[in-house]
Amino acid sequence: MVLTDAQQERYARHLLLDELGGEGQERLLSSCVRVRGSGLAARWAARYLAASGVGLLVLEDAGAASECRALSPDVRILGAHDLDLDPDLDLDPDRDAAREEKNKFSFLPSPAERGAAAALAALRHLVRP
Repeated sequence: MVLTDAQQERYARHLLLDELGGEGQERLLSSCVRVRGSGLAARWAARYLAASGVGLLVLEDAGAASECRALSPDVRILGAHDLDLDPDLDLDPDRDAAREEKNKFSFLPSPAERGAAAALAALRHLVRP
């Protein structure tokens, strides 16, 4: 997959990162992530993944679909019931973030922080499988 001129402009900051670059951005655009849950953490994770350039999101929260489309014209959205394929990653922001961050904080992270932590872990996994 080759990035279009519009994608090169949209993801210009990503392309400058040694850890990501063009190859990593192409991996993101061709990847599929299922985001489980309908809470705020799942919605934030879906937003971060869409803005980062993940190509296909499978969402349980139908309300998040329009927000994700507004953040990235490249993202395709499917509902959880439409899934006939194996996603590259199955993400549950509440479960995954809670497990990773369990002993790091003396306070409970906000839904946005849990979503961000889950999305960041997903992006690392997708770019460097």
